[in-house]
Amino acid sequence: VLDAIRGGKFFASTGEVLIPKFSVQAGGEVEAAIEWTFPLAFAELISGDGKQVYRQRIDLTDTEAFGARSLRVPAELAGRAWVRLEVWDIARNGAFTQPVFLR
Repeated sequence: VLDAIRGGKFFASTGEVLIPKFSVQAGGEVEAAIEWTFPLAFAELISGDGKQVYRQRIDLTDTEAFGARSLRVPAELAGRAWVRLEVWDIARNGAFTQPVFLR
């Protein structure tokens, strides 16, 4: 259990939005599998360097109810210490990953 927590291999959810897969690839690309009930509003990639928190918003308003999608987000993660992903629907239900430490 502790190894999974340290590796960021779990997520929290209200139940309407799920993130069953999340990974950070070499070069800074973030990949995630997402599933939802209500149409999505946005995803947000959040990262930090120990001094500042950075947010990159991804518009997901093109989604419809009861869907699934693979999400690939190119991200500038040079110098960052950690990264996590949030996904929110139009009814303000959401899911988020635990931070993944990059160093």
